[in-house]
Amino acid sequence: MAGNSQTMAFCNELKRLIAAKCTLIQLETYEEERAERLISAVAAGLFARPVPISRWTCTDGLSGPEGPMPETREPRAVLDYIYSNREAGIFILEDFNPFLKDNPPLKRRLRDLARECASNYVTVILLGPRADLPEDLHRDVAVLDVPLPDEREIQETLDRILRESSRTAVLADGLGESLRTQISRAALGLTERQASEAFRKALAGKASIEDGVVKLVIQEKSQLVRKAAALEFIEELPTLDEVGGLDNFKAWLRKRSGVLGEAARLAKIAPPKGVLLTGVSGCGKSFCAKAIASFWQIPLLRFNMSNLYTGSSGLSPEEAMRQTIRIAETVAPCVFWIDEIEAGVSINTQKAGQGSASRVFATFLNWMQEKRAFVFVAATANVIDLLPPEILRKGRFDEIFFVGLPSMEERLEIFKIHLARTGQDPNGFDVRALAKNTNGFNGAEVEQVVTCALVEAFNAERALTQNDLVVNAGSIVPLSVTMREEIGRMERWAHSRAVLASAPKGVKAGSPAA
Repeated sequence: MAGNSQTMAFCNELKRLIAAKCTLIQLETYEEERAERLISAVAAGLFARPVPISRWTCTDGLSGPEGPMPETREPRAVLDYIYSNREAGIFILEDFNPFLKDNPPLKRRLRDLARECASNYVTVILLGPRADLPEDLHRDVAVLDVPLPDEREIQETLDRILRESSRTAVLADGLGESLRTQISRAALGLTERQASEAFRKALAGKASIEDGVVKLVIQEKSQLVRKAAALEFIEELPTLDEVGGLDNFKAWLRKRSGVLGEAARLAKIAPPKGVLLTGVSGCGKSFCAKAIASFWQIPLLRFNMSNLYTGSSGLSPEEAMRQTIRIAETVAPCVFWIDEIEAGVSINTQKAGQGSASRVFATFLNWMQEKRAFVFVAATANVIDLLPPEILRKGRFDEIFFVGLPSMEERLEIFKIHLARTGQDPNGFDVRALAKNTNGFNGAEVEQVVTCALVEAFNAERALTQNDLVVNAGSIVPLSVTMREEIGRMERWAHSRAVLASAPKGVKAGSPAA
């Protein structure tokens, strides 16, 4: 029986229900084969003698340890067979629920079975993707959700795929423990079959296993995200090295990387919940949210709350929110990015009272507080004053970072990054002079200086020069000038209410003083 707390908790609960002579149990899962293995593992350790297990489908009827049971293909026939024999055992009925709809005699027979077999160890397990039971059966059926494979099970699946052929077996020799863990963790949230397919696709044609395999496995999760109207799977991600400055934020992020593994879970250390990045527009808040996913090598899901209200999914806003949460937790571990969160969650929105917007907000808040899957919420806000206080308190976000205008040293770093990204050698320019002469520029404006200068040089059919950069820098009126009063107000707000994403000059990043 596989090993993390969710799988073990499921198996223990199933064992408890069977031992308590609970006759009717519904297991919600898309993984029939895996569910059957878990049921067999539970049954093997339940009593001194083996518990016989029989399986029914509408195509083959009931089949047990002694072979097929004749004339049991019809749903009523299999219930009659179990009812008349009343022998201790586990009967797995696959895709049985649809036959119960608008069928009073079949529902009655199932309820009779629950009553008459209550004194025997007869367990009927309804197996299917949804517990869409008729309302009058809810009190008679215990419902359990079969958890997705844990990291240990996924690693076992990876090892099995690597042993499938002599070619992949050779790849296994070059697979270090660290990369093995990264690949397995990237597949969390997939079913066993989906993980197997993802591993086969990622390894196809590979002469060796490298970091790129992790990205290929993560891309398989994009199929799950397409089911949610309000979610978008973001594939192109910047690295943390491409984030200029913001050393305090980077140090915080690196510290949390150490608590994402199995050792931290066993030590009862909770994974981080999320961060809220607020501050001056154009200073890299959204860029940081993307870099988090890249740094931790987990998927990035962009959540557009306004899409909940379009009706494009055919669901009410509340149902669409719940679907979004389910899919995010299925894809977990992942980063759940909400750009400009104040556009969807604001004090003005809450004035709608008991409307759908208020109910969606309540569902979202409760999930942020109680979520157990590692879905790291990375939200950005330009106008934090619009956010209701409920979302700002501890327990929803681990930290609130203020991203202000870059210092001269940070502008120097940003210039180097953008020059290098466009194929230029930063050492061929007086970058320090550029940083010094662009006081008050945000990161987006520094990028614009480089972009416009490159256009000028290209049109003149010559190489980029220092003068091109200087001239274009002089033509930009920075946001710090046009919105001086507003930025000053934001900086005063952040002084005592947020952590500076950039370490103050002379203070080591990540230290309490920072």
